[in-house]
Amino acid sequence: MNWWSGRRGTVLRRTGIALGSVVLLLAVAIGAFFLVRNPPVEPFEPVAWDPPDGFSVDSGRIDSATAGTLRPLGRQSFNGPEDIAVDGSQRVYTGTRDGLIMRTEPGRDRAEVFAKVGGRPLGLAFDHHGRLLVANHGVGLQSVSPSGNVTLLADRANGEPILAANDLVIDSAGIVYFSDSNSKYNSATLGGLPSYSLYDFLEGRPLGRLLKYDPQSRLTTELLTDLYFPNGVVLTGDGRAVLVAESTRYRISRYWLSGSRAGAADVLVDGLPGISDGFTSTGDGRLLLPMYERIPSLDRYVLPSRLMRQAVVRMPTSVLVGEEPLSGCVLVLSEDGRVLSQVTGIHPAPTNIVPYQQGWLLGSLVGQPIRWIADPGHSGR
Repeated sequence: MNWWSGRRGTVLRRTGIALGSVVLLLAVAIGAFFLVRNPPVEPFEPVAWDPPDGFSVDSGRIDSATAGTLRPLGRQSFNGPEDIAVDGSQRVYTGTRDGLIMRTEPGRDRAEVFAKVGGRPLGLAFDHHGRLLVANHGVGLQSVSPSGNVTLLADRANGEPILAANDLVIDSAGIVYFSDSNSKYNSATLGGLPSYSLYDFLEGRPLGRLLKYDPQSRLTTELLTDLYFPNGVVLTGDGRAVLVAESTRYRISRYWLSGSRAGAADVLVDGLPGISDGFTSTGDGRLLLPMYERIPSLDRYVLPSRLMRQAVVRMPTSVLVGEEPLSGCVLVLSEDGRVLSQVTGIHPAPTNIVPYQQGWLLGSLVGQPIRWIADPGHSGR
């Protein structure tokens, strides 16, 4: 779920709107200066990659009107309400960068602290027993009882620590599938940041994995490794496959759980037009994928060049990682990867989406209220 937010005044944000040739010369000059600095995490061994152009959505499928329905849910802002969950009583929960789970109820403007889970709670989902499961960056997979008691379910898989738990989904048997985005760039190595995926972009190596937690055996196993910042996770409606959005590769991968291809993986969608975050099924065959705008200068000048990667990674974190998020959209997909529509013009970009009262609740990377937007596919709109 984490994405580099980028201040408007940062180097890469400026280069995204400046003249290309001037920017390139400036970046090389800055890079030569910063080559005397060490990267924040060593060894740093970047791999050059030419990103594919993002595919275009047919104009007839682009919805720019729905963004006008956006409104806050209550008056309270939260410190990075990245993901959201709704319980059986329609109470709304979100995690914050303070390590808290906050809860609010319909008709109330103020939220209450439901639990203190530590770390950076990202993915949230209720299991079949009414317990809130939390994919917690820097901690692992947790369970929170209805009374707010916190239990650690998993902090290692295949002998390796779970350092960047990000998003999760629960199947009908209670099996939990969740992403561990990066074994190298996380709070343990870089400290508390709003986002860690820029460093994943810069090294360009597959350092993430898709994990499975079985509540019966209490075992956590690896399903897929060598993923590029695996982020949002969702199950297909028939439960035959789990889909995972790879943020820094602009694609969605599919892991088959049953059938003749069980245990195999393939790419469902490639060349996404944005940087994906959470992933949600609406239960009616639609999949909701929130995305940040791509950064043209990153794609064009930095990612194809090892030298530029070496230069940029040495820039101070305060320059690279800011607090102001990019704008974004929601890509609405079918389970076989077809684009049904694209809801554009959302600022700040949504980090995750949860269906709620004939609309969607939107999460955010930075300080924002929980937001509600109309579901453009709802017949009552």
